[in-house]
Amino acid sequence: MIPVTEVPAPALVLDESPTRAAAPAPVHSNPNTRVTLGASCTIQEAVALRSYLLAQAAQSGPLEIDGASVQVIDTAGVQLVVAFALDCLEKGVAYKWLSRSETLEKAIDLLGVGALLEYPA
Repeated sequence: MIPVTEVPAPALVLDESPTRAAAPAPVHSNPNTRVTLGASCTIQEAVALRSYLLAQAAQSGPLEIDGASVQVIDTAGVQLVVAFALDCLEKGVAYKWLSRSETLEKAIDLLGVGALLEYPA
């Protein structure tokens, strides 16, 4: 596990912005669904994280993944994020990363899975 100071926060948060409301969206709205990773993505959150990511991969896309809040992540958390990315690729659900925290980037680099997390252009 990459050591960081743990800050209490919800493990998983889906950002449903006002542009996703039932009312007709303005032309400049963003039709993407945002997938937000919480502060902690570890074995302790694995069941909830897996359920959340599976539900998001079932969306038609495109998805925007926000990993800026990740402060604690272990191998299990990285494995789930990789599995999510591969599931999206298999289903043809486009995604892009909005941001990744330094902690998330270090874990991805340490495990050598960066290429598995990128959607082909």
